[in-house]
Amino acid sequence: MKKVPIILIIAIVVLSFYSLTSLYVIGGMKYLPKQLAYIIAGLIFFFIISSIDFRVLRFYAFPFYIVMLISLILVFVAGVAINSSKRWISVFGLFTIQPSEFVKIALILVLAWVFQRKDYEELGKFLFATLFFIPVAAIVFAQPDMGTSLVFAFIYFLMLAFSLNYKYWLTLVFVVIAAVPFLPEILKDYQIERILTFFDPYRDPLGSGYNVLQSITAVGSGKIFGKGILNSNMTKLNFVPVQYADFIFSAIGEIWGFVGALIVILSYAYILYFSARAYSITDNKFGKSIALGVFAMFFFQILINIGMCMGIMPVTGIPAPFLSFGGSAMIVNFIALGLIASVYNYKDEINL
Repeated sequence: MKKVPIILIIAIVVLSFYSLTSLYVIGGMKYLPKQLAYIIAGLIFFFIISSIDFRVLRFYAFPFYIVMLISLILVFVAGVAINSSKRWISVFGLFTIQPSEFVKIALILVLAWVFQRKDYEELGKFLFATLFFIPVAAIVFAQPDMGTSLVFAFIYFLMLAFSLNYKYWLTLVFVVIAAVPFLPEILKDYQIERILTFFDPYRDPLGSGYNVLQSITAVGSGKIFGKGILNSNMTKLNFVPVQYADFIFSAIGEIWGFVGALIVILSYAYILYFSARAYSITDNKFGKSIALGVFAMFFFQILINIGMCMGIMPVTGIPAPFLSFGGSAMIVNFIALGLIASVYNYKDEINL
């Protein structure tokens, strides 16, 4: 097996530590055993993927995408609804899988496969990339899961911007701007309410603004060094709704304070640096596109999640990578990191 940078392992260990300790304060042993199992399973996937030459994956990119697209369709047929959203598939009643999380990997691989092809003109690459992006984004948006569909959009846009002529991504910018007046017709009422709450969380402090205001209070209450595991009452008494998932960063802010939050951000910063480093040191187009796609996925999720916990980004239901409770997201994060490690490790190998 190829060598993995020790700093990357340290970053993973640090994030896992903060995840487990925060979940313990939030719910005692309710979340801890499962999250530990998810982390162990994720590490196994990470070491397996990192030991595989990433070039091999281009032969499986399209079939994997098709399988994931079918799984998204199956969610509407046999999916499990949680909190009014049908996003999960039950596996023999033992556990659930969220296909949209794995679609992130499928989308990155299939777009990388498109952009590395030498037999396509730029217009053909743009059309095929868009053809792969639209179905998965539309299906996930309809679940409804606006947050994940926005992650897809950011991955698609950044990979396209770095792979094709500027006129293609500039066209997309104009399309998005032109679509803004139609947002009230496209978005659901609660999604519009979230956007309005972002601009003024005090407009409904006991309703749509409650989560954000409580999260901001929890983060600020930790001050420099935090209240510690025993005295973090806002987290222990569940003042912040859904803190085990989307708002776990607010628990870290209260428990570990500014110092702990800074350590988490620095760990994220190294993961992003490692992704950018993998992009810069390989000449393989497929590898560059994978690194760019994973960078886009992590960057957008980190930015939005931490931002919404601090009230500087709209609430979109995007989990914090390696921190939030959830098996599908945790395993996908480790797979994505494994892809980056593979690009880093096999950068000098001969093309297949």
